[in-house]
Amino acid sequence: MQNILPHLLRFYSGEGKPILVSRKDGEIVQVELEAGKSEDINFSETRACIGYRTPQSYAPCSNNAIHVRQCPTCSARDMARVYTVGDFTGFPQVYEEAKKEEYCLYLAGFGSDIVKCGVTRKERFEERMREQGSDFGCVVASFRGPDEVYGAEEAVQSRFSFSNAVRLQQKIARLIFDKGTAHENFKSAVEMVRTSGVLPDFEPHILDFSPFYPRLHSPHRTYSVLGTILGTKGEILLFKSEGGKEFAVNMREQVGCFYERK
Repeated sequence: MQNILPHLLRFYSGEGKPILVSRKDGEIVQVELEAGKSEDINFSETRACIGYRTPQSYAPCSNNAIHVRQCPTCSARDMARVYTVGDFTGFPQVYEEAKKEEYCLYLAGFGSDIVKCGVTRKERFEERMREQGSDFGCVVASFRGPDEVYGAEEAVQSRFSFSNAVRLQQKIARLIFDKGTAHENFKSAVEMVRTSGVLPDFEPHILDFSPFYPRLHSPHRTYSVLGTILGTKGEILLFKSEGGKEFAVNMREQVGCFYERK
């Protein structure tokens, strides 16, 4: 199976299109799942290490580790650490470029009751909100380069008990929510930060990302795809069966699996 079927390395949708990034026969391939098109995709129970990302591509796991999405060796080598915790160890060239870029500290709202504080490059702010499935987003501070922004992130998270990460199970549980209540709660969180003095004063500009996601009524959780693609909400793939039922697939759980697309 491992030598025949594609190995799912990543799933993302920040640009508005669901993309499967896979390794097949030693090559990296990307498959776009189009909204309105029918798909039949089954994922294996077998899982193998995805390897690690470099500035150029995706490197395979040298340990050939199985039963794990990413082994500790590959996790330590993955350049994702550059963007999640600001660890540029092993990527000095990336750090030199990062010092020239503008970073932002943001708040992201999920449903009516979760607020996350995070960091991204400012030019990627809206894309970042969509690729993680945020319902609302607001930039609360800007920084030149990465040196200070991660310290500010930690300070805001600690002061207000905002989430550092939101599990996909939490996001799936909040696919349906009261938008009016959610907006007011998120607005209150932004205002709380603005008036706290923890950050320099800023003009709140709250963006609503709900128009980018499919409107749902009662999605059911599943682990394979069989039906018409509705779209995505971050790493949640949404589709409708022939019988008209809506389904949600946690695609982060499928990373590391092999799949058959009929």
